[in-house]
Amino acid sequence: MIKTKSLVFTLTAVVGVTISSIYLITEKASNISEPSKEIVSSSAANEETAENILGYKSKYGALPTSLRGTTIGNALQVDEYGNLVISIDLKDLFDYFLSTITEEDLDTILLRIDEYLTHYLQDPALSEAKAILTQYIEFKYSLMDFEKEMGEELAQMSQQDKVNGGYLRFLQQQMHQRNALRSQHLDIAVHEAFYEDEERYDEYTYARLLVTSDTSLSASEQQDRVVELQNALPEDVRNSIRKTQMTEELKIRTEELLENGGDHEQVRELRRDMFGDSAVQRFDELDQKRAAWNARVNSYLTQRTTLLNSDGLTEEELNFQVDDLRSSLFNKREQIRILGME
Repeated sequence: MIKTKSLVFTLTAVVGVTISSIYLITEKASNISEPSKEIVSSSAANEETAENILGYKSKYGALPTSLRGTTIGNALQVDEYGNLVISIDLKDLFDYFLSTITEEDLDTILLRIDEYLTHYLQDPALSEAKAILTQYIEFKYSLMDFEKEMGEELAQMSQQDKVNGGYLRFLQQQMHQRNALRSQHLDIAVHEAFYEDEERYDEYTYARLLVTSDTSLSASEQQDRVVELQNALPEDVRNSIRKTQMTEELKIRTEELLENGGDHEQVRELRRDMFGDSAVQRFDELDQKRAAWNARVNSYLTQRTTLLNSDGLTEEELNFQVDDLRSSLFNKREQIRILGME
């Protein structure tokens, strides 16, 4: 029997929507303050949006807000015998729906997944996909208990123990026990398809931590060993690491340039040198979006401060007005970001 409430914490914490086959596009959400005919048309529009995303009319109604404006890649494939092709795309599909755990109850989410699988698959692939989903949910339950135990163990570790290598040993233990849980609950083929690349990268990250924390090595020796570790990784992982490193380097060099009196044109030249001409425009567009967002946030915070300093209102009334202000200036996705900032 599914224990819905206890799973919410785990799914919120560990189901990250870092999805290669699902592309999230920000949707402009309208705010309707009181019941009217507009609500009916909005609901119909949302159901139509859901049909566009899913490829069929769902009997469970409109999708949660966070999924509106998204698209789903072709995650379900079968071989010539009708058996399911197991890949990380299947995990991404499950996580796509499970990512709404704070918006819908788990039972509804599982019904949505079942409906999706049933629409696009037939046996034997359908039964195989449902069996894998069962394994995956059971693993998530075990992961919840495991993370709670690890959190308690870490909280009891003294700062001195952490400095003396206890934290690194803790990380290694956590990694190995988590991998063992995956093996316990998932078939070998599922485990490999869902987590092989991630676990390989985790091993690299841990080995890199050991190298960079080894004070007996010089900085150049540490760098040489890190390069050796990277060379042992698959090419796509190495490329991803290089891009991350270049992004971090750009950030550091940009900050240094601006601190030393550099201007925007010099920053653009730095970006061109590191990423090429085609990337400069993308960076400019990102700067513009970031500036526009910051301006909106600053305007909201100024208005919010004015409201909170108003006289003659109770705390409940002030909070109500702030909520109204927030909802009038930001869509539902943006409100989540704003609440986090507040």
